[in-house]
Amino acid sequence: MNKQTIITILLALVAVAGQGQIPTGLPEHVKNHQMNMEAPLPEPSFEMDTTTVRVHILNWEANKTSTKIVCLAVSSFFPYIADNHTGFTDENGLAIVRFPQRGTSMASLSIGDGFSKYFYLWPGELADVYVDIERMIQTSRSHREWQMQPKDYGFGQKDTLTAEQLERHVITEEYGFDKQPCLWFEGRYADLNTALHRYLPFIDGFGWDENYERQLIVNQPLAPVYAEGMLTWRDYLKRRVMEDGRLPLCAKQFCALAYDVRTENWLWDNTQVQDCLTARRDGASPGNYVENRPLSQEQIARFRSLGTNTNYRAYFRSLDLTHITTPKFWDAISGDNPCDYVHDMRIVQGYPRHIELYGSLPEGAMNGVRMPYFHKLCQQLEAAQEGIEHDVYSDVLEDLQRRYRGKVVLIDFWATWCHGCIVAMNAMEPEKDTKLKHPDLAFVYLTDHTSPADRWQDYRKRIRGEHLRVNDQQMEALQKRFHIQVWPTYILMDRQGRFRELPHNHVEEELLKELEKKN
Repeated sequence: MNKQTIITILLALVAVAGQGQIPTGLPEHVKNHQMNMEAPLPEPSFEMDTTTVRVHILNWEANKTSTKIVCLAVSSFFPYIADNHTGFTDENGLAIVRFPQRGTSMASLSIGDGFSKYFYLWPGELADVYVDIERMIQTSRSHREWQMQPKDYGFGQKDTLTAEQLERHVITEEYGFDKQPCLWFEGRYADLNTALHRYLPFIDGFGWDENYERQLIVNQPLAPVYAEGMLTWRDYLKRRVMEDGRLPLCAKQFCALAYDVRTENWLWDNTQVQDCLTARRDGASPGNYVENRPLSQEQIARFRSLGTNTNYRAYFRSLDLTHITTPKFWDAISGDNPCDYVHDMRIVQGYPRHIELYGSLPEGAMNGVRMPYFHKLCQQLEAAQEGIEHDVYSDVLEDLQRRYRGKVVLIDFWATWCHGCIVAMNAMEPEKDTKLKHPDLAFVYLTDHTSPADRWQDYRKRIRGEHLRVNDQQMEALQKRFHIQVWPTYILMDRQGRFRELPHNHVEEELLKELEKKN
């Protein structure tokens, strides 16, 4: 038997083994789904509707309590607007999660120990996600272990990347495709989600390892060839992806857009570094230089060459936050003809915070906004302010001591963006009708303005107890008082009005012990 024959047999065995690893319970039409390799990346949706996601846990075991709660962290493309939504698995391992969705959104699915996978959702759709939970945990652990490995990218103190470095460091793990996918999708974004999950096992699913650029920018922030080196790096990666015949077109276009936006971020960081150092040399304020010092024509030309002035930017909402407040950046990428999304974002990017603080927008604030999406969204944010108590307590703790004298109180510091907070709140809710049902036990849920008012209102209706939404100064004082560093944090107030922190894994036990004590 020659060497070639042995290799052929081994490859056949590997293929058979790989087929046998497909979990049972996966519907045949999902397992045999054929992607449309020529379908382009869809235009993002600018609609609002109620979305339903059905999460099917394959080979589900009812005795595994870690899989009973499913959490979807959903972000929209309006900055600072994100939330967590939960569902509970039934006797068949099915969890249904319904939530209002604003525009094309990236969702992070977490089950059990917090391992998460990302995919995209279309507002108003019915989407199905099939999960091999064991494989999901395994791949997530492997990824975390890989991230923790020491890496030497060999840049040293060099000004730019040589052709040899480009070839050697482009991707640490050649994307020979994930042989063991753990998610399968049905829905409007099924092909895109499948492509990102199965065919592009890169950092964050975007195909761009930031460690390369981070080391280069730290070593040579002012190297004259830095910007050109970054553009060369971006062009090289785009060419590698676009020429790969194994990838569907939607994945190629998604990665190409991601490369443009990431390059924009790094070029902007480098621009700020140069502004700050120039300000120090001139004896001026670095902040003023970053905000107001004009960009050179060469810098502007580089930003505009990236092609990020499109509605597709909505796919990468989270990447806008680093420089969204700087007018000269927006001027650089958009020029005299910004797309509607970029045009409106320049106007409304601070509006959610203004509504949070003052309850509504000034008259005429929306006059120049083109997209109906933003008009409707701001109306919803203003409507959510109705019914919120705007009383500012001089001292939150003194007020609680006065109103709950003689009772045991659990104070839960949480936020709508905190996955662990939402899971814990939902898990405790049914216990209020059983072992935590007591006339002397009260629940107080305390958050601040980082939890959007409309999201907070929703939890206020569903989670029983008193809900307080304090201002920034009050939250800062409370964090110092209790040395709060993580969310959630649980504080117990006993019958005498004394406070102590409770460990996360013994909250119910400590509450019951306190209730047993004599008044």
